[in-house]
Amino acid sequence: MLGGQAAELLRVLFPHLSRVVVDAIAVVGTSLRIRARCAGPDGVCPACGTSSGRVHSRYARTLADTAVAGRAVGIELRVRRFFCDDAVCGKQTFAEQVDGLTVRYGRRTPAAQRLLERVALALGGQAGGRLTAHMAVPTSGSTLLRAVHQLVVPAPPKVEVLGVDEFSLRRGRVFGTILVDVASRRPVDVLPDHTADTFAAWLREHPGVRMVCRDRGGAFAEAAERALPGVPQVADRWHLLDNLATAVEKAVRRLRACLAPPKPERTVPEPEASPDSDSEENPAHQRIRARWTEIHTLYERGATITAISEQTGLDRKTVRRYAHADTADELITVRPRRGSTLTPHMPYLAARWAEGCNNAQTLRDEIAARGYTGGRKTVRRFLNSLAEKELSPMKPSPPPPVREVVRWIVGRAERQSEAARQQLKELCERCDHLAEINRIARSFATLLR
Repeated sequence: MLGGQAAELLRVLFPHLSRVVVDAIAVVGTSLRIRARCAGPDGVCPACGTSSGRVHSRYARTLADTAVAGRAVGIELRVRRFFCDDAVCGKQTFAEQVDGLTVRYGRRTPAAQRLLERVALALGGQAGGRLTAHMAVPTSGSTLLRAVHQLVVPAPPKVEVLGVDEFSLRRGRVFGTILVDVASRRPVDVLPDHTADTFAAWLREHPGVRMVCRDRGGAFAEAAERALPGVPQVADRWHLLDNLATAVEKAVRRLRACLAPPKPERTVPEPEASPDSDSEENPAHQRIRARWTEIHTLYERGATITAISEQTGLDRKTVRRYAHADTADELITVRPRRGSTLTPHMPYLAARWAEGCNNAQTLRDEIAARGYTGGRKTVRRFLNSLAEKELSPMKPSPPPPVREVVRWIVGRAERQSEAARQQLKELCERCDHLAEINRIARSFATLLR
């Protein structure tokens, strides 16, 4: 027998064990074993409902239960077999059952059986079997499929707005008909084919349909008119959106010229001036300023030259030079670059390059008359630098595909990326007709949704 706290914990974890007496709990490998027995005064015959207290025999049943803390749970339940005292009952003996714990011929508790049924309905056989292995309730795929087949299929509810469409039973070869309750968005039934006779027969057997939501299929229209004369038939939302997308695509194709981005303007770079002492700082100068700031911060806090040297890894003489410098500019040595004989003629060469002249020998002869004494190779290197830096006529980026633009207009705005929304905004700013199409189509799509 279990103590008070253990019994209370057991009732919380296994409420269906409240009708039996638990004798022992043991951990065997990776599973949890519970030994229990039935202790009721009598049993009830399942055939005639007569209570009986005469015990015929006792035997043990093994039940699989839901897992606890990742451990498989097995219940070893000792039950009794009673005599049936009703002379007219066809049963002479019967085994007692515990509500919520046992069922006739069952090897699992109802809780474990419901769990497996949900897994089988969600994943099917093989995938469900792989999942149950991780849930510490290992079950084969065939067992899960049998559990699904044993379920009682509920009767279809009364449907007022019925959606109907073709359903592929075997892709590309065998087609049926799927019926959906539009109000609850739940499937109602699947018919073996997609003929008008089968659908009309279903409508006659299930009165109460007040509206049929269908595609453009003529068979469904004929069946609805034959079985339910005068009942409104409407197109489903998908086909309405498809019609909208088709109309938008035709309109956007006529405005394809507006989709191309504007051509970039051709610009010619200015020649670089010869750097002087006031030129922009290079990375070396930036490192000197950062090092001076670091050393001065430590020095002002009272650190010694030796301590700063050990912390920064610099020589003591270097640290002393940085610490005694009032500003970082005192440590920066500017070395002016050596000028070139071509420097005075660079603006002239850049102007001639912009005019379209790119022959190095011709340009060298022209600037030689202006006082240039260098060679043709120097001129060619300068022209090459202009060619590399020049923003030549860039190949314009291709316009977005028409179908992509239609998707931006008709699709849900909250599901689009920021780049797509920005591109659509730019297109609408460039073309007033496209902006009007976007406004009308989006309003209609929002109305449908």
